[in-house]
Amino acid sequence: MGQERGRSEARVRAELLEPMSGLKRGRKVTVEKHERDQALIARKLSYMSAENLRGLCEMALKQARGVWPDTALLLSWGYGLEAPPPRQSDYVSSLMRSTAGRAARDGGYLVELMWMAKKLGPPPGRYLISKLREEAADNARRRAGLRRMVERGTSLRREDQAWLDAYHADLALAEAMMGMGDVETDAGKEERAA
Repeated sequence: MGQERGRSEARVRAELLEPMSGLKRGRKVTVEKHERDQALIARKLSYMSAENLRGLCEMALKQARGVWPDTALLLSWGYGLEAPPPRQSDYVSSLMRSTAGRAARDGGYLVELMWMAKKLGPPPGRYLISKLREEAADNARRRAGLRRMVERGTSLRREDQAWLDAYHADLALAEAMMGMGDVETDAGKEERAA
């Protein structure tokens, strides 16, 4: 894994940081801080594809006006182009482990919360939680319908099976991110039955 991460960070350096190396540092940015920021950028954006890194570089160079963009701004642009995978997202992981994650698990909308978080949405308020509950209820009805089809001996369409497999994979991932990998809740047992 360390070797893969090193290659990923090298890709960020080659596709993003090196082409931007001609930009001047901000007036108050020391060489040491600039190097730390570049290491942070390489680590945080190591999940990005080479194509998206090149796109980010182009956008950053257009916006830069000769001065290196703020690290937070560059990361924000990167996250907007390609969201990090859940396991590499500090936001998704922390949300899954938070009281909001436990409430989502207990309320039956854990997967939907993770999907929302993957889009890097804000921590959910009451309105968004009600929407997540509605989406979870719709998904539960869809899973129940698919389960009934299988019980009747009807083969699922490829897209329905793919959706169901993705849902269960995301449920397992969300539970693992919560530190629940070995602990099954009643809801988790029901989900696996679908």
